[in-house]
Amino acid sequence: METEPLDQALELFATTAPEFGAAGLSNHGPMAAEALVEMGHSDQIAAWTSAYAQQLDPAPAPADRAVGEHDWPKALGVTERFGEWLSFFERELADRPPSAVVGEWVPRLVPGCVAAATHGLIRTAHALRALGRANTPARRVEVAIAMAYWASRYRELPGPPLLIGHQEVDEALADLPYLPEETPDAHLISDRLEHMSDIADEFEQGVASLAPRADPLTLLDRLAVGGAKAYLRNADEGNVVALVHAITAPLSLELVLPWLGQEDWDAAVAYAWQAVAALHVAYAIDRHCAIDEKQPLVLEGELAARAAASGDGHAIKVTEAALRCYARTEEPALVWAAADACDRLGATGR
Repeated sequence: METEPLDQALELFATTAPEFGAAGLSNHGPMAAEALVEMGHSDQIAAWTSAYAQQLDPAPAPADRAVGEHDWPKALGVTERFGEWLSFFERELADRPPSAVVGEWVPRLVPGCVAAATHGLIRTAHALRALGRANTPARRVEVAIAMAYWASRYRELPGPPLLIGHQEVDEALADLPYLPEETPDAHLISDRLEHMSDIADEFEQGVASLAPRADPLTLLDRLAVGGAKAYLRNADEGNVVALVHAITAPLSLELVLPWLGQEDWDAAVAYAWQAVAALHVAYAIDRHCAIDEKQPLVLEGELAARAAASGDGHAIKVTEAALRCYARTEEPALVWAAADACDRLGATGR
């Protein structure tokens, strides 16, 4: 695999902050660039990177110290300690095999799957897939940045996600509780997700209603299909960017699982389900209306090209994830949702 276009993009994005703008939007540059590679559009990375990087903030100054071996729990979720986390993970990845670092630390971070509106998990997933393709300095740095971002934005949702129910995914998603009508709108997904604490008991019960599965990939695929259907039911009402994360988040964990010991898979999948459930509670308002089953299916190559041409990081990521899942499931909702996202988000190029 040709490494130069992606590595050059990662080198540029390493000089930028993980969030940008007054609102604190997540930097999608490294994730989208890696997804372009997977969809066969490496030739567009340079131009896309150059355009996208213009809106980004510079990386914060290096920290004077790293997170310590004994004080790291207190540093979880402390935004101001991103630099210390980055120094820590850079040192870890310099001294130890990446598989050892990821195998130790992702299980510690995975209870905070919802961190930065699931972007901690998603950025780490793209970084690990890139590193698995080619172990280069730029890719190791990107893994360190991604995990530091996850750790510094770490957030937990109410209750441990105990999968002790009997419902299939579609039933469990449909029966999740709703936020109270008086819940204020929020610009950031993360702010909206904070309101899970307002309905903590109902949320925990809804999460627990899902039946466990022996095959984690099948469950992640079903969650992604459920996210695609939620997108199709609700995108006309807005919150398109929020809704695509119900597709990309579970499929990101697919890319992380091979780096973990199998003894950690069940917990990781359970926390991913909890994060997806929170997104549905926050944004999937209509869970029952019919979906137009007569929409045309866009061919894989055409859809990938449409995503690349959109210039939008979310559209690029959701298209790559949806096509990956569609190859296994042949669920048309995935393709319909990705095509719609490309059309809706193409004008924004965020």
